[in-house]
Amino acid sequence: MSDDITRTLDEVFQAIVAGVGREARITIGPGEEGGIDVTLVGEDLDVLVGRDGSVIDALQYLAHQIVLRQGDGTVGRVSLDVDGYRERRRAQLVKLAEHAASEAVTHGEEIELDAMTPHDRRIVHMALAERTDVVTRSEGQEPRRRIVVEPAGDDGGGDGD
Repeated sequence: MSDDITRTLDEVFQAIVAGVGREARITIGPGEEGGIDVTLVGEDLDVLVGRDGSVIDALQYLAHQIVLRQGDGTVGRVSLDVDGYRERRRAQLVKLAEHAASEAVTHGEEIELDAMTPHDRRIVHMALAERTDVVTRSEGQEPRRRIVVEPAGDDGGGDGD
């Protein structure tokens, strides 16, 4: 990760935070698999998360596009977190996945979850991957693609997405 990319991302996020009338501490550092982690911490930053994470996902996409255009092609994924939202969301999704799996086993029928982003669907699939009593599969087309959790043995294996 070059100093130019770090500086550009810092300037972009400073402008975004100021543009919504907030203040935040911005941390930019190396992420997993050659990626970049951007973290914003401050008061009342929910506006940068948006409903169901729509704003944070859009900002993350924007940051990734900036890195692609300015970088040399060696930087991986850009990951943006605002006030610990990503971990809170992951915990929510794992809890939802476990509840859906329990319901599927208890009632012996498919449980269809609401539409989710690809990232959220992956978390749910991974949360249930070790369970042998249920399988998961994704159905539908974006942006309405959703997960179905069903008791194992009903219809073969899940596809993981």
